[in-house]
Amino acid sequence: MPGSWRTRLLMVALLVTIGPTWSQEQAPDPATSRRVARLELARSIRAFATATLAHGECQVARGRLKRRQADQAMAIALQELGVSPAVLANPQVRKAAAMLENQLDEACQLTGLDAAAADKLVREEL
Repeated sequence: MPGSWRTRLLMVALLVTIGPTWSQEQAPDPATSRRVARLELARSIRAFATATLAHGECQVARGRLKRRQADQAMAIALQELGVSPAVLANPQVRKAAAMLENQLDEACQLTGLDAAAADKLVREEL
């Protein structure tokens, strides 16, 4: 299954970040845990799609890729993780990608955004 190791890695990262927030005495019921995990996973997927979209748009703007090539590359990147490319049309993803694209340098690398600003972008926009 393509991308299955990446999906597992994403799930492990998600569980590692969510797990420590609950103490042993306050452990929520399983339904609440699943709901929170689902919401955090959806946010993580939108964050990945945002970065993918911002990078693809930057490559097109810099003339390194044609629109068709960028669209195909972005779709492949998402499909490798088992994510539908339709997430690229999500209004939250598009808005956050436009904000993120302003932070990319000439090489389309993210150099001007520190961890706190990145976290704020994810929490407020996605």
